[in-house]
Amino acid sequence: MKKLAILGASEPHLPLYLKAREMGLETYCVAWSKGAYCKNYADHFCDISIVDYQAVAEMCQQEKIDGAVANALELAVPTLAYLHEKCGFNGNSIQTSIWSTNKSEMRKRVLETRACPQPQFIIVGPDEFPRINYFPVIVKPTDSSASRGITVANSPDELVHAVNRARENSKSKVIMVEQLIRGKEVSVESISYKGKHYLLTITDKETTGEPFFVEIAHHQPSSLPNAIQDKIAWYNTTLLDALQINNSASHAEFKIDESGEVYFMEVGARGGGDGISYKLVELSTGYDFIRGMIQVALDEFEEPVIRFRQYSGIYFLSEKTKSVLSVIHKNKAAPWMVDYFINEDEPLRVLRSSYDRSGYFIYQSDKQILI
Repeated sequence: MKKLAILGASEPHLPLYLKAREMGLETYCVAWSKGAYCKNYADHFCDISIVDYQAVAEMCQQEKIDGAVANALELAVPTLAYLHEKCGFNGNSIQTSIWSTNKSEMRKRVLETRACPQPQFIIVGPDEFPRINYFPVIVKPTDSSASRGITVANSPDELVHAVNRARENSKSKVIMVEQLIRGKEVSVESISYKGKHYLLTITDKETTGEPFFVEIAHHQPSSLPNAIQDKIAWYNTTLLDALQINNSASHAEFKIDESGEVYFMEVGARGGGDGISYKLVELSTGYDFIRGMIQVALDEFEEPVIRFRQYSGIYFLSEKTKSVLSVIHKNKAAPWMVDYFINEDEPLRVLRSSYDRSGYFIYQSDKQILI
């Protein structure tokens, strides 16, 4: 029986544990005990922080682990890369983990390799203030996720506020100021093995728009014209090659402006959060994405097979999206309602980051569900 280390144990990651059990693997849950919802779903629990990569590696060597996996968890990407180099697990390199988790290094690498079009940008150190003569811009921390600290600035006064907010959400205090690209936003869900990339689907995104751009819905497959989807697919491949994301899931975000030009925004060497990789991809394609991630980690990958094409999506509940609440209540028994959650313990909040959302519902249908 092969042994698999799973990094992270909060409730959203339960599908990884259930899938590993279904595959007959011996599992090791790696996480702090506090909040480790999934620890009882693993054969063994290791009370180790997932960012303590040396301690995780020592455990893997001692227990003779065969591979390690995580999903939709940015903090785990560097540790998985360290395990690849220290323990010989199949995975991405440490350099790739730097390119894919640090927004400034990511931008510089894409510029250096001319992998695909991207916005103009400048990197601003902890003790510096950006000197720019064009607006609007979007200001973001170089080392955060989940839309934290991201703000649009349309004037010098707004830029001061945006810089301060970005630094409040950054450990390094290094920020990035980018040309604001207005238009349609999508993400590309892929899985890569030995440098070969398999595009599974393209996700249309709905956001709050300016100033925070928090995502309020995702839909698969994309409704964009085929010619634009082909362009996105091409750039996705050149991007993954440039960043050497060769052995993992990936979640790449692009924007398409009014003229149809495609711009790369950012990428993660992991599956997408918000239920995208854990639920939506399989609902829309029939491909078992989680099994595929585990197969990559154990170096036993099988080429993906798209079994069908359905529509799937997720809507998030917040003060801005109050209508989601009534949709859930009216359609709990509808055949297209796959899952839902409502946090009854607090009032609906204004969206400033993904953590301000109060619930969701997930659908699967023969058409896109619009509300």
